[in-house]
Amino acid sequence: MATFANGATKVGTASAQRKWNRLAEQGAVQASYVAHAEDGRVVRILEDMVTRELGLVQQVRSASKVAGLVEPRAGVELLALNRQHAGRVRGMLGGLGMTGCSVVEEEWDRPALADRLCDGAGEGRRHPYPVTFDSGGHGLRVHALSGAIALAGLPDASGAEVEGSFVADLGALKGRKIEFGQHLTEIPALQDSLF
Repeated sequence: MATFANGATKVGTASAQRKWNRLAEQGAVQASYVAHAEDGRVVRILEDMVTRELGLVQQVRSASKVAGLVEPRAGVELLALNRQHAGRVRGMLGGLGMTGCSVVEEEWDRPALADRLCDGAGEGRRHPYPVTFDSGGHGLRVHALSGAIALAGLPDASGAEVEGSFVADLGALKGRKIEFGQHLTEIPALQDSLF
């Protein structure tokens, strides 16, 4: 069970060897392992059953993850939400009496590199990264990373960082050639959310 910064929670699967990495790559803020299955067929059946019976989705869009990290919910709230969903799933799975599957209780440890982005406390103002990565120069100083989403500072012409932090989906850079250097991001006028 993976919970993201806006509270969206999804059910997913991963092989035992990749279970920690899989959650880190997806950018989860809180997560719990709820079951261990002997084969992939059983896993898919259970995943679909959880979606059908408990209404938990199997995918959270990148745009939703980015928006959630601009204004993340409190960590204690997200932990409680994840534990609540994980408990519901364990309860459902435990009542099935299905062979080839065992219920587990294990919480995932988020990578430390993601903490500053996921916690959000004391960071000051955050904004979505103001331009697309389609072309042009982009000056980013990455301070934290959760999956493909970065918390970055933007340098001005003097090299000092402009006020505020920016949440950028670096997944948009896949397949693009990156040229390191002294680049600047053209920042349009920013307005904070009114609500």
